[in-house]
Amino acid sequence: MTAPFILYGNVNSQPATRIALFFRLAGIPFQYRHLDLRAGQQKSPEYQAINRFGRVPTLVHGDHSISESSVILTYLAEQTGQFGGRDEAETLRLAEWLSWLADVLLPVQRARAVRKFNGDANALPWLDGAAASGLKLFDQHLAGHSYIQSERLTIADIFAFPWIDLLSESGIEEKDYPNVKAWADRIRAQPGYKPQYELVPQADAEC
Repeated sequence: MTAPFILYGNVNSQPATRIALFFRLAGIPFQYRHLDLRAGQQKSPEYQAINRFGRVPTLVHGDHSISESSVILTYLAEQTGQFGGRDEAETLRLAEWLSWLADVLLPVQRARAVRKFNGDANALPWLDGAAASGLKLFDQHLAGHSYIQSERLTIADIFAFPWIDLLSESGIEEKDYPNVKAWADRIRAQPGYKPQYELVPQADAEC
């Protein structure tokens, strides 16, 4: 039987691999559609017909075509009953975490993008400082907590994790943030976990 979820992405995209990580940890099969970002496939009329922003990821499920990784994770939690809030209050807390994480940890991703994809190195002093500030806040929160929200894995952890899994590509030492490292190691120990470059192939596939 063909999997009902179709993920459009690229192995280098941390937002896209968040969605693949959700599926892997949940044990849910999915169809994968590879986009060649260097060739600009994400800007093609065919792709923009399902994602008006012209970027990855996109999740297609039935009549729904959904973009933006935080929205997709929230949708998947609702659809599958996995990694979401257990009640209305916790669902709201998770929405707060997704917004906060996107703010304070985005410089980590930006620093990786500059270093890995030959961006403007003049931005690095600011990005490195902002990344260190965000990681310090994150590390402080994780002191005494196994996971971001409560003591169980949720979409907040899945959202944040790809940034942390490739910290070295951002020019950051994971060991400098011991609580973040301990948290990341807990996720790496989960059944179904795969590192970013193994989460999705570089061609269309059934996963």
